[in-house]
Amino acid sequence: MRIFVHFLFWTFFVASAAFTQSSDNLSAEEVAGAIAQKAGSGFVKMAASFGNRYGCTQWPSISIYTPEGWLNALNVIDHKQFLAFAPTPADMMRALTIISQGCAAGTSAGPQCESITRVALLSDTKGQIVVEAVKNEPLTQAWQNGFGASAACSALVSKFSLNDLQKVRDKDGEFLVATFSGSQPPRMYSVKKKQLQSLGI
Repeated sequence: MRIFVHFLFWTFFVASAAFTQSSDNLSAEEVAGAIAQKAGSGFVKMAASFGNRYGCTQWPSISIYTPEGWLNALNVIDHKQFLAFAPTPADMMRALTIISQGCAAGTSAGPQCESITRVALLSDTKGQIVVEAVKNEPLTQAWQNGFGASAACSALVSKFSLNDLQKVRDKDGEFLVATFSGSQPPRMYSVKKKQLQSLGI
């Protein structure tokens, strides 16, 4: 099975251009500083920890970016495509950006994959405090096997206000990310000290 997820970020760049400008954006100096950082700064990827009992070819995961980390990633991609970096107001939001993807697997009936329909930040597993994204953008993924059978699903790009993020952090700064696929039970990712250090938050 092979995945066709071409221009994953580029799809989001085009869609984000229509997003209303927020007054809580990074300054020009902060944008310049983000671009100057080492590639991969302000970013961490977390994979689901349930074990591969579902035979996933694409493992469920979340990729978390700080505001600076998101700009850094966009700049790196534009540079590889020989494009001038021109971030939109939405790109410069003072927000945590999370890209979530579900399981994709090959079966006797052909490829199957799950779409992520919602992402939320939680203070604990009981959800005593829940924070919703201020912006969501689906990213279509298409899978095809060697026999021509195909399946389509969506990853999700979600933006969370840094002010809202503070509402769910515990005394150590840790929090949970819950991803949803329709009516299925949510998948939980615990953002702990190790990830916080990588993100620099």
